[in-house]
Amino acid sequence: MPKRSNEKRFKLKQQRREALAANIYGRLRIVVAPEKVRLQPRPEDGYTWSITSANAGLRKSSLSSGNIHLYRSICNEIGHSLEAVSPQTLRTSQSNANCIPKENLEAESFGDGTDGSFTAEISELKAANSSIEFELERTRVRMNDCLDESHTVRAEANELRHDMQILQSDNNKLHDELTEARAGIAGARRILNSLQTEGIGVALGTRDIQSSENGIHAVEGEVLD
Repeated sequence: MPKRSNEKRFKLKQQRREALAANIYGRLRIVVAPEKVRLQPRPEDGYTWSITSANAGLRKSSLSSGNIHLYRSICNEIGHSLEAVSPQTLRTSQSNANCIPKENLEAESFGDGTDGSFTAEISELKAANSSIEFELERTRVRMNDCLDESHTVRAEANELRHDMQILQSDNNKLHDELTEARAGIAGARRILNSLQTEGIGVALGTRDIQSSENGIHAVEGEVLD
């Protein structure tokens, strides 16, 4: 039984080495003998492994001393969350994810991901996400500025409304005073007209009296003659 288990383990290990070597060649065109493949390659090997954070533990494993679970995990993840990339590509990906200057995001070229690399796609998505976050922050700043301006305009409008109410009140007072003045003028005209009418009557009466007196004097003069 232990012999069969060891044979199965050796067979799985060999198959995973071959699969990893095929992935290195397919991705980078670097020929690496299956028995020379490492999950922790040296800088001079020309390749490294890009692994999603959920399976980051695979990078710390060793193919030589791995168990069946490790080999099955590699089988499931290779080409999906585990792939060979150049050391430069991995550094660039990590740099793009963490150190993209926000002022350069709009001019950033994210590539088209046509090589089928999930590493490049993840890098592009992270860069695009950073760009979106930057745009959201800029939009938030603009919105706050607009809100401040709105509050200022609203305050000015309230002040103008208050001034208009005061002016309307003053206008109503002036209108009432004008109405009273017109009524007073109309009353004064009526009194003046009445006085003028009475004055004409007095003048007419005076002339009649004078005429009568003149007639009496004339009659008396005739009698004396």
